[in-house]
Amino acid sequence: MPNKPSSIHFMRVCIANFLFFVSLYMLFPVSPLEMAERLDLPVSQTGLMFLMLTLGMFLVGPFHAYLIDAYKRKRVCLFSFLGMLLTIFAYYIVDTYPQLLALCTLQGVFVGMGTVASITLAIDTIQSGMRSYGNITFSWILRMGMYIGAALGVWLYQWYSYDKLILVSIITGFVGLFFIARLYVPFRAPLVTCFCSTDRFILVRGWLPAINLMGIAFVPGLLLPVFHHHSCNIELLSIDFPFYTFVALGFPLALFLYRLCFNNDKSYMAITTGLILMLLSLLLFDMIPDYIPPFLLGLGLGLVSPEFLMVFIKLSQHCQRGTVLTTHFLAWQTGITAGIAVTCHLLDHATLSLALTWGRITIVASLLFFLLITYQYFKRMRIR
Repeated sequence: MPNKPSSIHFMRVCIANFLFFVSLYMLFPVSPLEMAERLDLPVSQTGLMFLMLTLGMFLVGPFHAYLIDAYKRKRVCLFSFLGMLLTIFAYYIVDTYPQLLALCTLQGVFVGMGTVASITLAIDTIQSGMRSYGNITFSWILRMGMYIGAALGVWLYQWYSYDKLILVSIITGFVGLFFIARLYVPFRAPLVTCFCSTDRFILVRGWLPAINLMGIAFVPGLLLPVFHHHSCNIELLSIDFPFYTFVALGFPLALFLYRLCFNNDKSYMAITTGLILMLLSLLLFDMIPDYIPPFLLGLGLGLVSPEFLMVFIKLSQHCQRGTVLTTHFLAWQTGITAGIAVTCHLLDHATLSLALTWGRITIVASLLFFLLITYQYFKRMRIR
């Protein structure tokens, strides 16, 4: 778990990425339903838009290293996230299903390229001795933006139209651009790199943990649109809160649980405990007060996600930190978007209980996969 990386420029990159992912994820719970209504389509078809977004991230992946080294990284980051905001603006005018899928693919290209550029900027702006902890901090803040964005999107959509939600998303993203624009990046001489490679894209040695992480991330993705669709706001102190508000509260408290219960190099126990907490949150869904299951889910995710990043770090060479973060991000994003797409397919002819059943089965399978396969692979292949 992270210490305190102190560079002001590193923190600017983290804040910018937090805002970018708040901007992106506030649309995730509501876009399939809104687009289904606007385009007169079943929700099961609009769920495909998230898979196309992930496809766009993978399409640009082999060119990450070339683009980052051939052009100024700050400019690549600004251009990419500006492109992401323009694709969000295009939701106003999209009026056919093929346009929607093409738009989401293009959005995925911009999100993937912008995230990799910001990862590289984060590594460039922190002291070399703090980079492992900086990687975890960056990844943790990025995921916090995802959960807060989802909660904020559901909450705003109860009071305002989808068009106004798009406007809030764009404004939030532009604030993130301001932080990137204020960033100082040390000069680095251009490098001669291959036009197409796995550098800053996929950590080949981490393919097995990446599959495991996809299964884990599938669960919060599976639950994302369901709770908006069923209006599952949770009442506490006479105030209604979106489900993901409590996920976002549980996520940072995992830091304290980790420091209290686990020592360094205890990825096995932390990940196992986190997956058990996630399973409990789904098993006890109808048996305990409404706010406890999402809190347990956030607590479990807060333990699992940073420790999987440490697994990738220990499987990598010293020069592969950017590749590690990108692999971790892509595996997580793939699981999230696959979960959303499956839930959208289920919404046409299923209930919340079926989505929860899928989640329970996936968590059990992910836990067994980690204990019996991933961790054994990690022990054999780790470098550090």
